Amino acid sequence: MLNRDSLNEMASKIADALPEPAKKMQAQFKAQVEEMISQGLKDLKVITRDEFDRQAEKLAKAEAKLVALESRLSALEQNDA
Repeated sequence: MLNRDSLNEMASKIADALPEPAKKMQAQFKAQVEEMISQGLKDLKVITRDEFDRQAEKLAKAEAKLVALESRLSALEQNDA
């Protein structure tokens, strides 16, 4: 996954490749490139590793609760029978 440092590094490499007259606008160009990359990733619905890990943790908790509830339901059904 790409993080903020990776985006900064990519933008810096692109900005460093600019010809000398354009380097005067390097900071502005770098910010625009970062924004374009960031927007492109959002459009692709790419998420950060942290967000992925949080969602995976939530899913694991939900699955554990589901197993516990299924077990309780099964026990209740057996008691009724």
